[in-house]
Amino acid sequence: MAGTFNLQIVTPESEVFNAPVESVTLPGMEARFGVLRGHAPLIAALEPGAVEITDADGARTVMAVGGGFFQVSSGNAMVLADSAELSSEINVERAAEAERRAASRLAGQIDEGLVLQRERAEASLKRARIRQRIAGGR
Repeated sequence: MAGTFNLQIVTPESEVFNAPVESVTLPGMEARFGVLRGHAPLIAALEPGAVEITDADGARTVMAVGGGFFQVSSGNAMVLADSAELSSEINVERAAEAERRAASRLAGQIDEGLVLQRERAEASLKRARIRQRIAGGR
């Protein structure tokens, strides 16, 4: 066993997770990456995706995050996420509806000159699809 370190996951609304873990895998901006105890200090930007946690007992937990930042140093790690939901708490119907709305906006209901609206719709579509994928893997 590699040993444990403390992982805390917080959103603007609440602390979602705080416990000793054996490992965590995160959706980095360039690629997914994993962290074990003793990892070198690191700060990384996260894109929307799955955070996979293996706790001190070897149990696996999957969480959807809507992007944010990750920091590890001195045996402690923290995810500052825009949003975070455990796979068991994801409302699949709500995520499917969010996907339909975003896809509809991207299908031509957005003024092509409004780049920011298009980027927001693309991000919303990505988050909705990730939430559904993660909820399906409960």
